[in-house]
Amino acid sequence: MVGRLSLADLPREVIRLIAMRIYDPLELTQQDRLTWGIFSTVDMHQERQEDLASLVAFGWTCRKIRREVRRLLFNCVRIPSVEHAEALVRNNDRWAKYVKSIIIDLTMFDLDEDASTRTRLSPLAAEHKPRTCWAESALLTNLLNSLPSLNHLSFFADASDDSTLALLFAALIPHPSLHSIPPTVPSSPSALSTASGSNHFVPLPHRLKSFGWRQRAAPPYLFRQFSQSSTFVSTFHLLRHAHNLSFLVLDADMDQMSKSDVLAAVKELSLRRPPYGETAEKVSLMLCGPINGWETGFLDDLVGTFKDIKELFVDRPLKKSTQAHAKSYEALISLLRPLEKLPYLRLLQVGSYTFTSSLQESICFHLARTIPSLLVVGLLGEEGETVWWGVWRRATSRGLRHASEGIYEEPSDTRLTPLGDGHLRQLEEEVNEWMRSLPPTPPREVEDIRMTPVSPVVTGSGGDPMQTQVELEGGHAGNGKGMMSLDRLLR
Repeated sequence: MVGRLSLADLPREVIRLIAMRIYDPLELTQQDRLTWGIFSTVDMHQERQEDLASLVAFGWTCRKIRREVRRLLFNCVRIPSVEHAEALVRNNDRWAKYVKSIIIDLTMFDLDEDASTRTRLSPLAAEHKPRTCWAESALLTNLLNSLPSLNHLSFFADASDDSTLALLFAALIPHPSLHSIPPTVPSSPSALSTASGSNHFVPLPHRLKSFGWRQRAAPPYLFRQFSQSSTFVSTFHLLRHAHNLSFLVLDADMDQMSKSDVLAAVKELSLRRPPYGETAEKVSLMLCGPINGWETGFLDDLVGTFKDIKELFVDRPLKKSTQAHAKSYEALISLLRPLEKLPYLRLLQVGSYTFTSSLQESICFHLARTIPSLLVVGLLGEEGETVWWGVWRRATSRGLRHASEGIYEEPSDTRLTPLGDGHLRQLEEEVNEWMRSLPPTPPREVEDIRMTPVSPVVTGSGGDPMQTQVELEGGHAGNGKGMMSLDRLLR
């Protein structure tokens, strides 16, 4: 006779699945995506907070269940002090391996009364403690290197942290001379490849999926002009090597960033070179804070610098004011016209300007017609809150032509509705399914054409291999009319 089984008798995989159904820290709600962009470690919903409390209570059931719950609870962590950072390093072989998202507040060096890593006057000992960016970067390097599963990284930093972060990212970037001889044949995987199935350690820049730089304090007046540096200068080295990065937050809301600050950071994204066999991810870009030059060609320069933008959040591009910023329909459409050149743009948010509901509908329909890939638009309402609109294309085939919610436009067969809970994921899934149903198209970019000098494109009859090699090297042996030179093909 089989005895009664308790919850602890279930396999660990089942217990873990139950725990994830109660609360999953890595689950991004629609509000998280539209508000924070990446993991905030702060759940805004009361329901999510209650789920977290339920998960903690579930973990107190017994030791076996607590072990599985702990795996989830440490997926997202925030480091507010040096003590927390050192504790994470000490536990790198225990629960630190479960950390996938981390937020590091560099204020922790200011609050550490025992560390000699900042220039400040201690209120207790009244001694002057010099700052050492080398010590700070060494601690942060040890911290991030002790997290083998880390994919999401966010910093609260300011101008005084530039040296620390620059040293940190320089230490995290793998140098080619530190690795074995790279492969020379195209069929061999890259030594730094992040493809699934590889058993070697993957450097953080190659597995980083989201990154945020949020300003914690405004720099001194004219500091950037004096130092001739960009607001996000410390991130450049990291951005150029993070080819899997798909979400970038640049938040200088406490200051006013110049147009060149953003363009310099975005330029690094355009210079990414992924390992052979992999492609650089399309990027969701979130810009928070006033942008000097926003209305004078900023979007033109942004599109000219980097086109692989799939989501663009421009939150509060104008200086804060007690009165609403007025903008006519024609002026806003003209301002956003450069975005028509972004082939992958699915989501667009523009802050600072307030519009009536009817004017928002007209703006959204125009953007939907001129940007074929656009799915979601966010504009400020008259009360100052962001109103999100879902763009449902092919409304007739979806059965939405005569739906009661939203507004239908017959020429484009598009229905515009306020974005409800879960609509964002539904829109993305339907578009992805529709794209998969389309027949494959030939490559249109030079990078998509893979060939070697020993296997040229033959447009006519074949030739002798030796003649082929001579032809590719610029010689005149063989039948040149039947061959296309490699230089000409890749021109």
